[in-house]
Amino acid sequence: MAVLLLRLPYLIGSEPLVYETNWLLIGEALNSGKTLYKDLISPIAPLAAWIYMAIEFVFGKSILALQIIAFLLVTYQFSLFNNIMLRNKAYNENSYIPALIYALMMFTFYDFFTLSPALISLTFILLVLDNIYLRIENKLQDATILKTGIFMGLAVLLYLPSIFFLVATILSFALLTSLVLRRYLLFLYGFTFPIAIVLIYFYWQDGLDALYTQWAAFNIWDSVVPIINLQSILIISIFPTIIFLFALYKTFSASRFTNYQLRVQQVMFIMFLAALGSWWISEQQAPFELLGFVPSFAFFIIHLIFQFKNKLKAEIFSLFFSVILITINFTIYYQNFTIHRFGEFNKLTSQKSVYDELIKDKSVMILGGNTDMYQHAGRIATRFYHPELSEYILDQMNEKEQLIALNDDIQKFKPELIIDILGIFKKHKAEMSLINEEYLQISRNLHVIKTKDLKK
Repeated sequence: MAVLLLRLPYLIGSEPLVYETNWLLIGEALNSGKTLYKDLISPIAPLAAWIYMAIEFVFGKSILALQIIAFLLVTYQFSLFNNIMLRNKAYNENSYIPALIYALMMFTFYDFFTLSPALISLTFILLVLDNIYLRIENKLQDATILKTGIFMGLAVLLYLPSIFFLVATILSFALLTSLVLRRYLLFLYGFTFPIAIVLIYFYWQDGLDALYTQWAAFNIWDSVVPIINLQSILIISIFPTIIFLFALYKTFSASRFTNYQLRVQQVMFIMFLAALGSWWISEQQAPFELLGFVPSFAFFIIHLIFQFKNKLKAEIFSLFFSVILITINFTIYYQNFTIHRFGEFNKLTSQKSVYDELIKDKSVMILGGNTDMYQHAGRIATRFYHPELSEYILDQMNEKEQLIALNDDIQKFKPELIIDILGIFKKHKAEMSLINEEYLQISRNLHVIKTKDLKK
């Protein structure tokens, strides 16, 4: 209930974030019959896209639906985290402190409150973590090893940077347990099983190459385009990071832990390194992509709290940590203190466009514009949806291939409006005789189909 009350101001009055708009637009496009990657260019993970497709089908383009589902998921996560720590005797005391600190870490920044692919993926990573601890205690059966691999496969299908947690899981098994080769193979079989199903689906849709190019290759190899600058990220993360580093030092310098608890700590440190790797290859390095750090940060900060010999001091520290974390969050959200001026947080909110009224309820092709420009459009009438990825794909083509791709795209989706920020339609328009006759250029970037009566 306390978590809901703290989130309530955001649930009531928040503006749509850029990526919330993007996720729901993808869901809407897939519900209209488009095939991901083939008919809609985007680096989003396939399973995440299908979840947004289901949400948009049930709730429409409701930002509130994303936030409410996220609240329910976070509630499950901190309950799961608390149960994992208690069941595996990670601490010398049994309490609800693990759930409290995990829930507080979810208040590091307000975009943690939405249903991001990283948040959904984190649920499966926690389930994997639980099974790693079971393996340390030699309580893991073959069926659970298989299930652990499936959980890891689902986590990656939701959010590709979670692949680093696959490496962390294998390292944890190799360094801290005596897992036999047969069980490694069983784990890898479980991991590849859901991925194989997705590959078969896209093979059937003739979109296997597009899946590799847009999801795997672009996310891993393409240079990151941060949505906000490093200074903004530091403002968000500097306080919990300082506390975490101090907690890390205090935990590893203490000498009153059992061998099993030391192994649990080593696993969590490996998970911290995996979160660093995940952040390194994340597409936008957006604040919500810091979610992978929450379990390891929470784990060691809890150890710090339990090391206070005086209970009053522990309670004062917990209160101080809670107040500062929540205050930073809401200060940035409400823009009511100097700290907000040092960041680029307004870039996270969907912006109005000069084309909003013109494109309302119409089928639109936008070449090079931000995805949130489509938020008022009736339909996305192009496969060139994601600006950076679309530009990258078009740049890999020669002039003739660009002409054919653009011509086929317009013929297939019949946009009423073309907003050509890249200038690529203007460059090839004269060579597409039929299309050239159909579209009238009314400004430098705007082309309108002649057969439609459009408001200007």
